[in-house]
Amino acid sequence: MTSPAELPRAGYDLASVQRDPLSLDQRDDLPELVPTLPPTAFVQIARGLRDEDRLDLVLPHASPEQLTALLDLDGWSRDRLAVEKARGWLVAIVDAYAMTGKRRGHLRNVIEDMDPEMWTMALLPGTAVYELDPDDVELRDQALAAVDALFPYETPDGGFIVAVPDNELGHMAIHVLERVYADDLQLGRDMTLSLREALPAQLEEDLLRWRSGRLADLGFVDWEEAMKLFRPLDAKSAREAAAEPTTPAPVREGEALSVAFPSPSAGLLRRVLGGLPAGEQGVRAREFTLLVNELMSAQRSEPGDPKAQERAFHQAEATVSLGLEVLLVGLGLPPAEVDPFLAGRIAALGLRGVFRVGYGPLATLRKTALALHREGRVSLSKIGSLLDRPWGPALEGLSRWLPELPIESAGSGWRPIAGLRDVARATELLAQAGALAALTFDPRGYAIDPQWVSRVDEPDRLTLGDLVRTSALRRQLPGMSEETAAAFAPVDADDLAWAADHLLVNGRLAPALAADLRKRCLAIGAPQHAEAFVSAVLLRLEVELGALERDEEGAVDLRRAGGVITPQRIGVWLKTGLSAS
Repeated sequence: MTSPAELPRAGYDLASVQRDPLSLDQRDDLPELVPTLPPTAFVQIARGLRDEDRLDLVLPHASPEQLTALLDLDGWSRDRLAVEKARGWLVAIVDAYAMTGKRRGHLRNVIEDMDPEMWTMALLPGTAVYELDPDDVELRDQALAAVDALFPYETPDGGFIVAVPDNELGHMAIHVLERVYADDLQLGRDMTLSLREALPAQLEEDLLRWRSGRLADLGFVDWEEAMKLFRPLDAKSAREAAAEPTTPAPVREGEALSVAFPSPSAGLLRRVLGGLPAGEQGVRAREFTLLVNELMSAQRSEPGDPKAQERAFHQAEATVSLGLEVLLVGLGLPPAEVDPFLAGRIAALGLRGVFRVGYGPLATLRKTALALHREGRVSLSKIGSLLDRPWGPALEGLSRWLPELPIESAGSGWRPIAGLRDVARATELLAQAGALAALTFDPRGYAIDPQWVSRVDEPDRLTLGDLVRTSALRRQLPGMSEETAAAFAPVDADDLAWAADHLLVNGRLAPALAADLRKRCLAIGAPQHAEAFVSAVLLRLEVELGALERDEEGAVDLRRAGGVITPQRIGVWLKTGLSAS
């Protein structure tokens, strides 16, 4: 058995190189090491070294497969060739071969083992080729005159004039051709002829088809196929599945991730994988790589995007961890039997199957979030736009194909749902969001007419909390009866001035407002959420009243008053009677 601290050392070494590519400078075995790097890891390392201007550490030793992956993952933008990026890599490749003293013909071998058509397509845009007769000086002069406004390059064999725009992008194309001719005259001639005869649309279509096949081998399958990840696998069926490995997806030996798998935060998953034989750990790590790439495809992320890969890594790891927890629910296994049971389930289902088990509760959360969005009067311009924090971001994140939770401590961003505790928190946030809508509009709550949502000048900036705070404040104004307060209206400068003077006690909001809110939560059947609303909704009122700005005469500046509905926020409706759209 391998302890969690002894999980595959090679994976950790590779991850450390990916985090600090310059560490390769300390090694003396680069010709042997670099060709063994997994293609996706090679691409990330090359990106890091490009930023440090040290591509000489890897490009001279890279295999054609690695260089092809480099262009596949960093030379395209969606389904179109990114000419500037692709040419940049071609320049780096030919310079690396020239500057490290490779003998002539080495570059030719690499280009021929890659997609030579990719080199043609990358050099083609903006490039014109004129074929010459070495014995016809007049034809040469005519060709030069025809490209007078361009930057001309006469090939060493005298057979062509290649003209490009006189800018950096054009000069990159000429630079590559010069290096190719210097390595092999015939290859240079063949490449120039291919530029002259290429049909751009057909060539790009062929390259895209070949690229798609290679990306599928790395796990970047078609979107429709990748979406099968989001078909929940019933936990009961998963527990009873035959304890034999399912047919694995095609795996490329040596694939790796941008960070060590499993990460230190994946406690249960890390412990279970640590109990597998070393060879099995390697299989699961490669399987997980394909799962991450498939998840990127399902979310339409660009293959090779390092930020998207890191995000998909944490999403996949969290969902697999959740799946392991779901498999244990209701079994009551003794602690000593937990890890062997889960190891058996991983063997039977594969990590992809465990992911689908974990997706079961996520699918339920997503369904609930979308139902609330459609029917709960909590959205306007976008999902959850009428909800205060944390409920608005929660509804937005939980409505995604792979639901996520808001990072409540940071104020922005989302994180994967990594366990049943997170599922419980997500469920609670959805319940609170629905209760806040009921508290706002229900006759037993604050009974606010929903028409007010469309009466504000900027509906995108409105939240239900603004309506609740306004109604709660009005109910405390002197001489305000329940019947009068039920007819919602904005608060003016005098109302806010009175509230600041009478509803703040030593800087804290008077208890009467919280007591009234709790009473209404009880009336709508949601007393368990009252304290959350007191903390999030009424606390904002306390802050706003304490920060009111006044002019020299003591009048409140309504332009700077936030968190409530004032006449300034419904100016269009007051003047015209028209609702904002």
